[in-house]
Amino acid sequence: MRPLPSGIPDISIPLSALADKLVRALPLWPMGLEEPGLARHLSARALTSGDVDLAACGFGLALWGWQRAPLERARVELLVQAAQAVSPPSPVGLFAHNLFATLEAWSPGPEEADELAALLVSGQSALIVRTLLPLVRQPVRGFGWLAAAWDGLLRLGAPELACAVLDSCPWPAELKPLRARLSAEVDFLYSSPEVCLGTLGSVNEPLFGLWTNYLRAELLLRQGELKRGQNELAQVFAALPWHTHLGLKLHGLAAQQPLAPASATANAVILVYSWNKAELVRQTLESLAGTDFGSARVLCLNNGSTDGTGEVMEACAALFPAGALRVIHLPVNVGAPAARNWLLAQPEVRAAEWAVFLDDDVLLPPAWLRRLLGAGMADAACSVAGCRIVSATPPSCLQSADYHLFLPDGQPKTFRDLPENIVVFDNCAGALDVGLFTYARPATHVSGCCHALRSSVLAELGGFDIRFSPTQFDDLDRDIRSAVAGRPAVYAGDVVVEHVQHSSLARAKGPAAMGQVLGNKMKLEGKYTQVEVDGAARRGLDALHTDMKRKWAELGPLFS
Repeated sequence: MRPLPSGIPDISIPLSALADKLVRALPLWPMGLEEPGLARHLSARALTSGDVDLAACGFGLALWGWQRAPLERARVELLVQAAQAVSPPSPVGLFAHNLFATLEAWSPGPEEADELAALLVSGQSALIVRTLLPLVRQPVRGFGWLAAAWDGLLRLGAPELACAVLDSCPWPAELKPLRARLSAEVDFLYSSPEVCLGTLGSVNEPLFGLWTNYLRAELLLRQGELKRGQNELAQVFAALPWHTHLGLKLHGLAAQQPLAPASATANAVILVYSWNKAELVRQTLESLAGTDFGSARVLCLNNGSTDGTGEVMEACAALFPAGALRVIHLPVNVGAPAARNWLLAQPEVRAAEWAVFLDDDVLLPPAWLRRLLGAGMADAACSVAGCRIVSATPPSCLQSADYHLFLPDGQPKTFRDLPENIVVFDNCAGALDVGLFTYARPATHVSGCCHALRSSVLAELGGFDIRFSPTQFDDLDRDIRSAVAGRPAVYAGDVVVEHVQHSSLARAKGPAAMGQVLGNKMKLEGKYTQVEVDGAARRGLDALHTDMKRKWAELGPLFS
């Protein structure tokens, strides 16, 4: 398997040397390649670097990015630009050129695209069918409407509608190989691995081989065929040795991830607080009771609920060993930061080594706690261990993975005349979960939806700042405070927690809600100097560099 069309040289140096060259020439490369804006920036920089190996990485990233989302206009354009250097023209370059020309000929304007996006987000399937199908049936404009709607269609939870749109579109003859590629994507997100493995066989290999071979590896892993899946993944990584996520994922499969002994659960207390979410809390506690939480205690805080949440918590005590779950009732809602601190102040939490917070609307995998504690215990410097958060209903969408800080530039962005120093890199960017974030590595911040906090660091640096009440940015602030003090986070992406609701930030609607978000962002900016943020960001980036170079060196013998 070869990632680059003819005319582009292969990478000429071993893995460890490639990792070193990437982090020296393009320091942001190890942060991740799934956020579209950063990926395009890195690819363009590499292509124009004047270095043969970096240029090969840049072309490979442009090709991978397009295979990953072949209807996104910016990705198509970047691949067209990269392919211009190939002589004679490659089949994939010609295909991308034809695709870009078709999108250039007609695509929805900004207002039409916004209306379409709003329609898809509404989730009104009947209205979407009545509105969208006539549009995609148009002889000239149909393909443009399909391209604009595709990502939203994949997220609807209605695979039959996505397939109907594919069937309704009058496909240009030169673009018909793309139809099988999109159909396979629907099967990957909604069908069984067995069905999708069959579908992948019909996808054009010269155009989409890297992507389909990655999906094949991921499907085998999901079927439990670990050796075959690992071997398939190794072949893809051998073709794309610059790919941050593939290398981290492969290393995680090859190395045994730290798992805390069962006895360590006795040193952890699981903490849940809730306000007026009775049925969601019931679901969460039932899920927790069905996992291997060992000897951990469970504390639940009823944060002034009026819908029976407290009674549900009390009733759920019967799901746990006698005395394992205790409920605290507050007469009023004190907000998220104060609720967290109230739980942290309880005697059993003060006596424990780990305080493990769960949102009140999550579904947990069986061995989540021991793996989370194992990740934290393996890194004595870390203050918190977190995991991968995905949506609880198909298709699986990434809500949170590992977060990092960009180096501050002090330029006003969110607020006029106020320098913005805290710019968080959202690595997964809300993408559909295709398995590229299952690795473990250092991080600056992890999701507060499910995280294990080291009690000694809490005692040293404090808990959650009540200035962020009632909610928003309190967990980010705590993680940044720890990172500034040299006690960062660790991300264990092989632990996946399903989040039933969207994040509070994503749900913020209306002037009051947005005012709360922006007000807390201003408070966050005011807490830290540019020097403090710069130091935390540089240490985080150095940790990513060290981690990548070490793991690439350890992967090297697999390809020698």
